[in-house]
Formats: sequence, structure tokens, C-alpha cells
Amino acid sequence: MDLGLAGKVAVVTGSAGGLGEATVARLLAEGTRCVVVDHDGERTAAAVERLAAAGDVIGHVADVAQPDFATGVVQRAREAFGGLDIVVNNAAIYPSKPWDEYSVQEFDLVLATNLRALFVMSRAAVPAMMQRGGGAIVNIGSITFLIGLPLLLPYVTSKGGLVGFTRALAREVGVHGVRANTVSPGAFPTGGETIHPDPEGYTRHVIEQQALKRRGTPSELADVVAFLASERASFVTGQMVEVDGGWAHW
Repeated sequence: MDLGLAGKVAVVTGSAGGLGEATVARLLAEGTRCVVVDHDGERTAAAVERLAAAGDVIGHVADVAQPDFATGVVQRAREAFGGLDIVVNNAAIYPSKPWDEYSVQEFDLVLATNLRALFVMSRAAVPAMMQRGGGAIVNIGSITFLIGLPLLLPYVTSKGGLVGFTRALAREVGVHGVRANTVSPGAFPTGGETIHPDPEGYTRHVIEQQALKRRGTPSELADVVAFLASERASFVTGQMVEVDGGWAHW
């Protein structure tokens, strides 16, 4: 299926590895020109080097927890590729501990990174999308919001807020031809799983919870993100799609 993404310009935050990098790879395969955004310069450069053979890709170093980060991101996309059509808000942090051990500062940092950044990015990106007749925003949520996973209270809180933000944003920007949707992943085998002290036990737990008795792959998540960013999803907005092997469904 041709997704109609050739020539589009996409920004993907938190994309110097893991699910974000897989998303960039999928978009590049469709002919999209991409900006890899990450807070770590070395990781960003390494990701761009890995992805360069797949298509037009550049890097931009920015900390999404900073309230002014998005202006530079959008400017980078415009200067390099002439505009902006797609934003995938993927960057997130997820410190893990009992709920009453988080400091107020830690809680605020998680919400600034995982939730406020969506507002900041959208405020900068939507005008740029409007100049090109519309666009698509895909926010990466989490099924932890649906199941209330313990030991991740600020993260789960931020992902619940993300769903509400996406639905409200879709209502307001639809008139401009901009769509906003949420993709909520389950557990994928990426570097983020290092927060779990028993990786093999965690894998067994994940498979037990899922209807599909295998681990998902980052490319399977990226397929759904690419679809929602594409013209094939042109009448889909304000929705949440779970990509979790049937975990939260039960």
C-alpha cells in the first residue's frame, strides 16, 4: 500500500534509538524526509549515520523538557526540507520507584518531558503545517495508562494526560486540516526495559498478559505510526490505537 508519504517532512522526537529510530526508518522507507530529535548529541549523530542510507535524514539536538525547544526544531525542518507535515512526539522519560519516593522536582520533570512538550511542539508545528495545507501529529502514549502499572506513577500520569491532550487538540486543529492521534504501545524489547531487574522474568510476564504469545517488534509499532501519519488515515483523528498484542484489551 502506498501511504502517500513521499516528499513529506517529519520530525520525530526521542528518535536516536529504540521505537523512535524504528519510526524514522519506516518513514524514510516511504520517502519521507526526517529530522531526528534527541537530547544527546552523540546518540543523535550515530542514529543519523545509521539511517542515512535509507533516505533524507538530519539530526537536531534539543531537550524537549525546555519550554522553548520546539522553535528550533521547526526552524531546522524548514531550513533543511522547506516545511513540516508530520510530528511524532515520542520522547519520554520513565523513572521507576514507589509513588511516594518521587520528589516534586522529579514529578515535574516527567510531566514537562512527556506531556508539556506535546503542547510546546504542537504550538510551533501547527502553523507550519497550516502553511502546507494540513498535517498529522502522532503522540506516543502507553498502555500503562489503561492498566495503571505500579512503580511508574508520574509516567502513567503523563500518558493519561497525553490522551486527553490529543483528543482536545484534534477538536481544535481539525478545521486547519491537521489531525492528531495517539498510538499506545505495549511492551517492546528496547533499551528502555533495563529498568526491570529480571529481563527474562519480565518477558515471561509480558507474554502471559498478551493475547499474542510473542514479543512485538519496534517495526510493528512503526507501521501503525506511519499509517496514522499518512494520507491513508486522512479521516482519522482524535483516536487512540493500542499496539500491545492484546494486553490492555483484556
